[in-house]
Amino acid sequence: MYRAKKLCMTGILLLAFCAAGCTQKSGMQIKDGSEPRKTEEASEKEKICVYVCGSVKKPGVYELPEDARIVSAIALAGGFTKDASAEDVNQAERIKDGQQIYVPSKKEAGKKRDTSSQTGVSGAQDKRVNLNSASREELMTLTGIGEAKASDIISYREENGGFEKPEDIMKIRGIKQGIYRKIKDMITV
Repeated sequence: MYRAKKLCMTGILLLAFCAAGCTQKSGMQIKDGSEPRKTEEASEKEKICVYVCGSVKKPGVYELPEDARIVSAIALAGGFTKDASAEDVNQAERIKDGQQIYVPSKKEAGKKRDTSSQTGVSGAQDKRVNLNSASREELMTLTGIGEAKASDIISYREENGGFEKPEDIMKIRGIKQGIYRKIKDMITV
């Protein structure tokens, strides 16, 4: 069972790596703190840098196309280590310039789950709706957010790379101070 799961995960990573068109030529690790050199490929698409660390084989700073996803950054970092908790990383998420991508170990992920299952302040924070990852249905649980506004929120984050702070929700047509005051303690980014 474990071997089949491992083979499946390896196949998925390999497929994603190939599908994204990532090679060592298009992704560059920066070790000495200097700026990456521009290549012909870099001038075709805007490049951004991300720091991949944690349970990956080659942690470091990598340069990728601006529309890349976390799965491509992890592939450039050599993939997951044996003790990585891959299911705790949203590999489909688009990367942002300067982002740190941390892959927790299974042990770390287990501790986090144990902590979040306990009642208290941390449990309350986990119930907030993340504007950058919530589904339409989750967004619609917020006071004053119906189907149309939930769709507008999703469109905004897809077009603009997400929200930087909760107050940015007021950039959505029809969401002003009144609605923001009602939901500000229920949202996060």
